[in-house]
Amino acid sequence: MHKGILQNKLFYCGHIDGSQNELQDISEFTVRTQNGYGLVNYLQKFAWQDEVEGMMRTYTVRDFHSSELAGYFSLKAGLISINETTTENGVTFDTIPGIEIANFAVNYGYLEKHSELEGVGLIIFNDFIIPIIQDIAKSVGVKIVYIFALPFKGLIDHYRKYGFSRLDSASEYELHKRLKPRYDETCVFMFQTLS
Repeated sequence: MHKGILQNKLFYCGHIDGSQNELQDISEFTVRTQNGYGLVNYLQKFAWQDEVEGMMRTYTVRDFHSSELAGYFSLKAGLISINETTTENGVTFDTIPGIEIANFAVNYGYLEKHSELEGVGLIIFNDFIIPIIQDIAKSVGVKIVYIFALPFKGLIDHYRKYGFSRLDSASEYELHKRLKPRYDETCVFMFQTLS
C-alpha cells in the first residue's frame, strides 16, 4: 500500500494537511530539549498558515505501520548572496540558488516509544528531504541546501554528519550581516552542495 508522497520501509511523508487528526498529533509533538521549543512552536502555531499562504511547505513524517508522527520538516526557496562589492552605483553581488530547510525536528515522544530505532533524523534527511529537493531541482535551479542551525556545538556537529559545512569565520560574519532572517537571529548558516 502506498502512503504519502514518499515512503520507505519505516516511514511515509506528506504535506501537512490541517486535518483534525493531524492537528491532534501536532499538539502532542515534543523535542528533546527546551532549546528546540521554537520548532514545536512553529509546527503548532504557524506551519498550517504558512502552508496555506505558500510561504513554506511543511511535511510530516509518520510511522509506516502505526501512523504515529515521527518528525517534520519545512522547506522554502531561497538564495545566498556572495562576492558582495560596494561601488559608486551601489552594492553588487552574485547569487547561488538554494532550498532552505527552515525547520527540522524529530518527535521526542515518538523516539521514547520506539527506542529501538536509531538515526530517525538521518533517515528523514536522506529518504525524504533530499529526494524532495532533488525533485524540485528538476524544475528550477538549485545549487545548495542550507539551514540556519541553532548555535549549539552538538547540533552543529550533528549537521556536519549529514554533510553540512560552515563558512570560514569572515565569510560567515558577512553572510550573517546581510542575510540572516530575524527569527534565526542567533543561528549559524550551514550548507551543502546538491549533487
